[in-house]
Amino acid sequence: MKDPRRIELIKACGFGLVAGLAYYAFMSVTGITIPCLFYEITGFKCPGCGVTHMLVHLIRLEFKEAFESNPLLFFMLPFLLVLLIIRITFMPKWLDPNSKILSRIMLVCVVLSLVFGIVRNIS
Repeated sequence: MKDPRRIELIKACGFGLVAGLAYYAFMSVTGITIPCLFYEITGFKCPGCGVTHMLVHLIRLEFKEAFESNPLLFFMLPFLLVLLIIRITFMPKWLDPNSKILSRIMLVCVVLSLVFGIVRNIS
């Protein structure tokens, strides 16, 4: 029997992929991107600054430029994609949305992002 949780997860990933590709197409045609409000208000780069540029460089297979755009997410993204593939394929309990392990993984990601956000603005 098909697992409805898996189907919903695949639908959500598909929607995210389509939305991302639509944004990429829009941005490529118009040159208009979504500005970082945190940067606009404070003048400091947030942990997510450079994600759009990083993803565009990855699509173009420009790995050096992708790394330079956002080094943290350049390394964190493959790890999160592996977790997503494991979740979709095997649906392990340790990757359930309310599991302690997944909560700890996400906490580590948030802490790393905060530290990265601070370090990138003082260096």
